[in-house]
This record gives sequence, structure tokens and C-alpha cells, in this order.
Amino acid sequence: MFLKLIALAAAAIPAILFLRAILGRRPSKLGGALREAKKQFDLAIYIFIGIIGAIIAFAAARLAWGWWAAM
Repeated sequence: MFLKLIALAAAAIPAILFLRAILGRRPSKLGGALREAKKQFDLAIYIFIGIIGAIIAFAAARLAWGWWAAM
């Protein structure tokens, strides 16, 4: 189930970034607020990718440890 959520997030991130690039080009009166929201959204994506990377690194380390201990 967790891997399905990771795959869904990995598929959704490019779509979200594409829509943000398309919709972000419109002129608006709230330019400063949108820039700040984009910064926060980018930060959220970086944090999410970092968490996923840490989970994958931890899982790989546990797998390597189990394989090494079995020898």
C-alpha cells in the first residue's frame, strides 16, 4: 500500500509542476502572495522528496544489513 502511495505521488508531482507552470503565467493582482505560495509549495515538494529518499535509504540499509548478516 505504501509503495502505491509513493508511486502515486511520483506520478502526481510532474503533473502538479506542469499545471503550476501553466497557471502561474497569468497576471494577477496577488503576485507577491502567489510568489510566496509557490516558494512554500516548492519547499513542501523538496521536503516530501527528502522524506521519501530517507525512507528508501533506510529500507536499502536494512536490506543490506540483513543480507550481510545472513552470510
